[in-house]
Amino acid sequence: MRANGNSTHEILGKIVTAIASIAMTAAFAVPAMAASDSGTAADSGTTQQSGQYKIYPQPQNTEYGDGSLILRDKANTVVEPGIDSATKARLNEALKLKGIETTAADAVPETAYQLNVLVGINGSNGVVDKYAKQLIADGTLKVDDSTFSKNDSYVLAVRQGNAKTPDTILVLGRDTDSAFYGLTTLYQIFQQLPGRAVSNLTFSDWADVKSRGFIEGYYGSPWSTKDRVNLMTWGGYYKMNTYVYAPKDDPLHRNNWRGLYTEDQIENEIKPQAEAGNKSKVRFVYALAPFHNDGEARGKHFRFDTEEHYQKDLKELKAKYMQTIDAGVRQIALLADDSTDWGAQYGNDNTYVRVLKDLTDWIHELQQEKNDDGTAKYEGLKDTILYCPALYSYTGAGDAWYKDIPSNVQIVMTGGRTFGVASKDFADTFTKNTGRAPFMWINWPCSDMNRNTAYQYLVMGGQNNFLKPGATYGTYDGIMLNPMQQSEPSKQGIFMAADYSWNLWQGEKDGQQSWEDSFSYIDHNSPIASKGSRGLRDLAMNMRILNDGGIDGAHKDAEYDAVNKWWINNESVDYTGKLDVKGVLTELKGKLDGGTATAADFSQALTVYTTLQRAAKNYRANPGDKNMFDQIEPWISYWDDLTASAIDYITAAKQALAGDTEAAKATYATAKAAFAKSDTHTIADYYQRNKPARGGLVIVRPTVQALDSFVKAKTSGSVTPTPSDATVSTNGVGAAAWHENVDPKAVIDGDDSTFFWMQSAGCDCVKANAALTVTYAEARKAKEFRFIQAEKGGDTIVNGKIEYQDADGNWTKIGDVNGNQKQIFTLDSAATVKAVRITNLAQTSKWWKVYDLSATKIDEPGTVTKDALNAKVAEAEKVDSADWTKSSREALAGAIAAAKAVAADQDATQAKVDAAVAALESAMKGVERYTAKTADQLKAEHVSNDNATYTEASYNKYQSAYDDFAAALANADDLAKADGEALEAAYTAAKSTLRYDQSARDYAQLALNDAEPYAGKASEYTKDSYAKFTVAYEALSKQLKADPNGEGDPATYTALRAALDKAIKGLVKSDGTEPERPGEKPGENKPGENKPGENKPGEKPGVNKPGADGKLSNTGADVFGLIAAMTMLAAAGVTMAGLRKRIG
Repeated sequence: MRANGNSTHEILGKIVTAIASIAMTAAFAVPAMAASDSGTAADSGTTQQSGQYKIYPQPQNTEYGDGSLILRDKANTVVEPGIDSATKARLNEALKLKGIETTAADAVPETAYQLNVLVGINGSNGVVDKYAKQLIADGTLKVDDSTFSKNDSYVLAVRQGNAKTPDTILVLGRDTDSAFYGLTTLYQIFQQLPGRAVSNLTFSDWADVKSRGFIEGYYGSPWSTKDRVNLMTWGGYYKMNTYVYAPKDDPLHRNNWRGLYTEDQIENEIKPQAEAGNKSKVRFVYALAPFHNDGEARGKHFRFDTEEHYQKDLKELKAKYMQTIDAGVRQIALLADDSTDWGAQYGNDNTYVRVLKDLTDWIHELQQEKNDDGTAKYEGLKDTILYCPALYSYTGAGDAWYKDIPSNVQIVMTGGRTFGVASKDFADTFTKNTGRAPFMWINWPCSDMNRNTAYQYLVMGGQNNFLKPGATYGTYDGIMLNPMQQSEPSKQGIFMAADYSWNLWQGEKDGQQSWEDSFSYIDHNSPIASKGSRGLRDLAMNMRILNDGGIDGAHKDAEYDAVNKWWINNESVDYTGKLDVKGVLTELKGKLDGGTATAADFSQALTVYTTLQRAAKNYRANPGDKNMFDQIEPWISYWDDLTASAIDYITAAKQALAGDTEAAKATYATAKAAFAKSDTHTIADYYQRNKPARGGLVIVRPTVQALDSFVKAKTSGSVTPTPSDATVSTNGVGAAAWHENVDPKAVIDGDDSTFFWMQSAGCDCVKANAALTVTYAEARKAKEFRFIQAEKGGDTIVNGKIEYQDADGNWTKIGDVNGNQKQIFTLDSAATVKAVRITNLAQTSKWWKVYDLSATKIDEPGTVTKDALNAKVAEAEKVDSADWTKSSREALAGAIAAAKAVAADQDATQAKVDAAVAALESAMKGVERYTAKTADQLKAEHVSNDNATYTEASYNKYQSAYDDFAAALANADDLAKADGEALEAAYTAAKSTLRYDQSARDYAQLALNDAEPYAGKASEYTKDSYAKFTVAYEALSKQLKADPNGEGDPATYTALRAALDKAIKGLVKSDGTEPERPGEKPGENKPGENKPGENKPGEKPGVNKPGADGKLSNTGADVFGLIAAMTMLAAAGVTMAGLRKRIG
């Protein structure tokens, strides 16, 4: 923040200096007005040039007009009686963002040069409703007739006033909740203003889906009261309206649903949660599951067998709900999921339909109860009842009985299977067969199937598979997500569902944009991205998978991996194209697996892992929400270690390829230790078993494992097998259900630390005659056969045989498998081997863990020609690699050294010679190094924002581009020219869109606007007093025109506003009377009094408060000296904008 109280003498000094340095000033580079404060989708913020704002959920209909309203420091607020306290609180919260003080009014003030903020309810016939209707009638406000018939609809209008009318911000909602949503949109607009100017606009907005939210219905550790309160409060900023309380571990929710809460539970759990839901409009929907008849709930279920039992249980059901309603709950739910289907036994009309009708009648009775003063006893109580049937997946069988359920009841469905999707096809089928639109329960980003995995994972994506585009208004009655036991990272999926359910996506890009933009909102509840939120985004891109454990059987989904039983969910795909993790690492892994990777192949992979390492560090150092960070810290630590291991593995690989085997072995050990450490960061699962946190399971981690195998093979002298060399097949046994170590390639990868875990179908065993076979693409000569399984007594077979198949297809037994971990079988003489097989001869009671099954190939001697190799070595030694990247130079040097070693090896085969020639040819295609700018040069031109000169959005984007470029230049010797140029271009673009904070300029413009009534009225005032007014008025006017980007020093604007204020105060009527002030004394910008410039910049960083008391300073005659100096400057072609710090 700048120092306060710049004196006029100091400003005059600056002006004199400026006059003396006009030429130099003209040469300074000035950033252009930003076309957008958002570059990639992650760089959220206002699109300033067009005046459009980034709002989530995305509004339905937005219209921007010409011009803008400049916010004053004081406003009249007119709020209709039907607006509740929560909505009033959101109004005050929005105005507080811009430091606006309020004065409540019962009628709409009509005096100009004031700010009115009006909040009302459509059709209320209240003062705001009438005002809005008049605006509509005279054409000032255009609203479609159907708008207020839609869910949660509101109109937000911003209108700049004139000499006769006040500035106006209007929010008109269908009801008080809708008005809350309109004010929430206003809050988001205020968050991203670069100053105090708000574009003239009209938003007509509504929700495509009636109920929008999430349910705590997963199987796992429950959220805490704090977690729930935080999540509801946060969800209120994104227009969600439903949180269903249904934790499986709460015995009073299901197993002991009749039991009442203790007073302590009511006061410390139910009440604060209900209050948070009512304040945020994300209603705390209290759910009961009384139909369960299994385990601890056996015999305690709601009974339908007799009328007496039914009435008794209904009374207890109401009593339980009533206890929570008295504690503040305003909506209820009835769940029959994962419970006995009593409708199948007694008929749906006699069970579920009857209960729902009785509950509906009861709720309606409660809604009519009044307090002594006539107010509603249970204000805000909703009759919307959420009901989840026993057959919740719905496979299209009809169920016409749903038509008999009261219309206020919402029918929950999971979308055709347990892990179903929100899709128009499913919803249309359900609606056609039942006459009701479905309320979708989506088990995403639910991760509770990690109880069947060896690790814990986060689901930070997947909208492409679970929220399908193409639905329209009314397709769904509701959408709620069942998230993770980690409440804070669940915000990522919840945010996208909020956007989807408010304004249904019509294309896959809508979801991708929502994903990209989500991280600033989930990290620090803002449209403006930060270093921390960008880091979280980069990591989350590699944590998208969702494992369903195979619960729904086989899927036809293109992104469903049946082997691992997970949806890939575009893991490691960068929607912006900035960091091609999937492409780079997939290509590298292919070369690693094939043993063909060269030093040059690691450059891009190193960039990927370095970027992810930096992302973890940036997020750790800059988390926007401590609760979020605390919940995902084990994964951040995992990424710290995984990326460290990857970088060390790459170093070791390059050392090995360069022939420095000892150094490679040492680095390999360091990498392996880091990889092992990555598995030490644990979280308890549903069964309270501590499991390691992992991410990057589809691309990033497997590539690290491939790096391990590659380096191990290179340093041990073994030949890394290629996928085309051999295939693995099984009979009577397959991948184990643990979803870890289930890749059969582990058997042939040459790495004795990796294994393939197997079991026979239908049992935790390996059945007799189950077999594992390795088949080679080409028959080979072999004498030695290796078989490695689990340690003795572990997951092994103890009675089996090993055989090989010759080229003619005949099988020959080699020996017996006896249960030992490692067995080496040797023939008397070499044989031609096409395949090798292990067969289990007796059923076991365990799984089977196999590390290696192979026939060691014997290279046959033949004629070896090295002429081409020697010629290629000579050619390679003449290559000028001075301008290459370090990796390219090392690759060439390593290839030359390796080729010379092969040339000198008397036992080298022709295959090795040919491979050395190929490696040389590849290494000779070096990558040119980037040299256009050094790290020191970049550092020297870095633009700081210590005084908050620039908007947060534009500067954060600039700093991010700078950090990326600086990080690359820190390893400039290995920075490819193409990569460096791309980074430089991104940095230059971000620098060019730096946008100055506009607050000082906006306040000055407001003061000028308020002074307009005095302009052109020289005849009404004395010549001397009006001359001073004219000088001050024109000086400020010229400065504003000459400084469209707000680059001028805030102190200059403060002084010019003070001069105008002093001149207005000094106006003397020509007849000697006090001058009349048009309106309410223009300029002070508060109801009742108005002096130009009274609007102080408040506490905004980087903008000077004019004086200790926040008022404009009394500059006296010096101000007019300043104005005279400015006039001289204007004549010389220099404005006060030139006094502001420039960008070099």
